[in-house]
Amino acid sequence: MDAMVQLDRSPCAPFSVRQGRLGGAVFLQDVFDVLGDDPKGAVVSRLVRPNETLVGASHQFRTGSETGHCGLVRLASDLFVLNTNLSFQQDALCPVIGEDFIELHFRLSGRLSLYPERDGIETVDVDKGSLLVWRQPHGMNIMERLQADERESSMTIYLRPSALERYFGDYAATLPANVAVGLGAESKGLFFLRMACYPRLIELVRELWSLDIVRSRGLVRAEALVMMILCEVVSMLEDAHDDSTSLCRLSDTDVRCLRKARDLIRSQYTPPPTIEEIARAIGLSATKLKSGFKALFGKSVSQYANDLRMDHALELLRKSDIPILLVAEMLGYEYQNSFTVAFRRQFNVLPKDYRRDPMILADASSAC
Repeated sequence: MDAMVQLDRSPCAPFSVRQGRLGGAVFLQDVFDVLGDDPKGAVVSRLVRPNETLVGASHQFRTGSETGHCGLVRLASDLFVLNTNLSFQQDALCPVIGEDFIELHFRLSGRLSLYPERDGIETVDVDKGSLLVWRQPHGMNIMERLQADERESSMTIYLRPSALERYFGDYAATLPANVAVGLGAESKGLFFLRMACYPRLIELVRELWSLDIVRSRGLVRAEALVMMILCEVVSMLEDAHDDSTSLCRLSDTDVRCLRKARDLIRSQYTPPPTIEEIARAIGLSATKLKSGFKALFGKSVSQYANDLRMDHALELLRKSDIPILLVAEMLGYEYQNSFTVAFRRQFNVLPKDYRRDPMILADASSAC
């Protein structure tokens, strides 16, 4: 990284820029003043608008202790994105000083371990496929460790409460009380939730992570993707009820159990087992199962099972001449009318009409 990035003790991928590693900048927002001077080694792009300027920076580097790439996007004075793809020659342990950002840290590979200086809080580990919602107040120090000889890829969105207010209005009103306090403008203490990402969210994150931000059109695309990701995350947080905070910090064991639940539903959905039956089979409480499944896969247990059931219904109606009454029975419905109501609720067409003309489903979807 030449003179561009100075490491005090050891590399620190997700926080290297906001910790003043770039061109001597002390805070993340100061980094863009440094970028204004077009520092050596960085490719900088700008998109000037009447009331704001979007800035993107990309930097490849190789030193004796680290190799990789980092990308940085400034969408507003209170909204930033940091993409990293790094590897280290030795374990990294360094202090991180809080700037009171709300941080959405998506782990794409490797493991991040944080050591908060707070009674009752031990190591916070963030593994591949996880989202860490993190709020570290001004002046609170933590220690951060990254593993050597392992690719560390991540994307972090940094934002102030003002950014959430700008896009979501009174966002705190829709959140559970503990989350609203932790992410509110008056928050003074450390707040964090570790949440498992479902596939749709991971796809959005990976697209943003791999985006070409040195072109102005890339900056516009980055802005759109950030808005989509924020919508998904706010929706997840709205489901993080006060009485189930722990299930938003899914352990590796929890994730394995929830995947077993998904496999169980895939093998038995005509009809699906009850929540209680699934919970007993995988060894989780019903509460952990319901909220954890939604966090991990983006759908409730009932939604997931119903989608499988309805997809099977489409196949049976399209590929066979089995009477609709028998189709309903094969799918586990006691009455044909119950199946008809469920099918129409799902697809906005009747089973008999779909059988007559499968293309009617596309017409019904476009009409909605």
